[in-house]
Amino acid sequence: MAQHSPIPVGTVRTSEIVAALSRALDVTEGLPAGHAARTCYLALRLAERIGVASAAAGDVFYGALLKDLGCSSNAALLVQLFGADDIELKRREALTERDHRSMAMLTLRTLAASHEPLPLRVGRLISLARGGADRHRIEQLRCERGADVARRAGFDGSVAEAIFSVHEHWDGLGFPQGRKGLAIPLTSRIVATCAAVDVFRENRGDEAAIAMLRARSGTRYDPAIVEELLAACDAGLLRDLAGIDLYGELARLEPPGSSYLALPDDVDRIANAFADVIDTKSPFTAEHSKRVGHIASQMAQQLSMSDSDVRDVRWSGLLHDIGKLGVPNTILDKAAALDEEEFAVIRRHPALSLRILSPVAIFGRVAEIAACHHERLDGKGYFRGLTGESLGLSARVVAVADVYEALTAVRPYRKAMAPEAALHVIERSTGDHLAAEAVTALRDVL
Repeated sequence: MAQHSPIPVGTVRTSEIVAALSRALDVTEGLPAGHAARTCYLALRLAERIGVASAAAGDVFYGALLKDLGCSSNAALLVQLFGADDIELKRREALTERDHRSMAMLTLRTLAASHEPLPLRVGRLISLARGGADRHRIEQLRCERGADVARRAGFDGSVAEAIFSVHEHWDGLGFPQGRKGLAIPLTSRIVATCAAVDVFRENRGDEAAIAMLRARSGTRYDPAIVEELLAACDAGLLRDLAGIDLYGELARLEPPGSSYLALPDDVDRIANAFADVIDTKSPFTAEHSKRVGHIASQMAQQLSMSDSDVRDVRWSGLLHDIGKLGVPNTILDKAAALDEEEFAVIRRHPALSLRILSPVAIFGRVAEIAACHHERLDGKGYFRGLTGESLGLSARVVAVADVYEALTAVRPYRKAMAPEAALHVIERSTGDHLAAEAVTALRDVL
């Protein structure tokens, strides 16, 4: 396992952490990597063009990066209704108009591509045709959850409000409240328009993005904002976006009033917020990441690890499963045994956790620890097949905490184990799978 020197907390900007973690939200939505960051860049350039005040520009900055904070909350419900890959369905929805005909065609194509028995697909179609309330609940849940997580992460109420209203439409036919026109916050109007431009340009090219803007002006999006954004595109905005160091530009454009260094409590709040996003993806993982973080940090203290190591173990526990946001709920919540192809998807999630966390300077060690939570001492784990010689004490601690929490929680394929029964299973795995010193620490803290 790669070694990283600890980075002092308070030397990394909050925006750097949020921008990096926003990649996890892109994955959950089935959107190209960097979507939230590109949306943020476009929104900041547009806000500057239309003269948005400095304080409100900060809301645009964080509202754009965190616009999809509620994205995991409706994943299980989408699978329940459609029986389809939630990530792929969300990607298609982002490219689909919200009128009844377009959504009906999306539903038909989704069900037609399903491998479920025909009677079940027909039943789903009938249920969806009658289920306007379910569709509204999916959208409302996402908006409410996103705003709530933003508040708990420590962001201003105006950022939470921007997230809450980002799916409202200028003509009043959006969600969650059917707000219309200027009743929709300006930040939401800016972010929504720029997000759509990025989705279309990444999937279909610049010309399709421009055509989409013109078609949706006055219905889905504020016509004044569309006019300014089209003018900016004529002046080369999309060309600029294609050739920049994206995250470097975001650091340069970050509004001065929103730029501050992340102190330990700030990082804790952000890590806990993203743990909520992770755990909400499946009804079977409620509180999993928080419990792993809590148990692992207690174990680290029991083992007399340094304060910085305890801190990194806690953050690793909170964020170890962030890569699972890229796993469809058709796999996460499957009650039967996974087939070989499905298990291959599961095996990739620690690698995705590593990729998401690594760009954050203070998460260098956290990323490596999180990436190792399914490794085994005997080298038979995944995703790199590391052996005990390569796994440090922090990684061994998080691995044991993860196994214990999973065993004592309900899963789609089994009931929860009692603590003593789970400990017995863990102790039988000591030496080849799990480290003895970590198992002893677990028993000591329970």
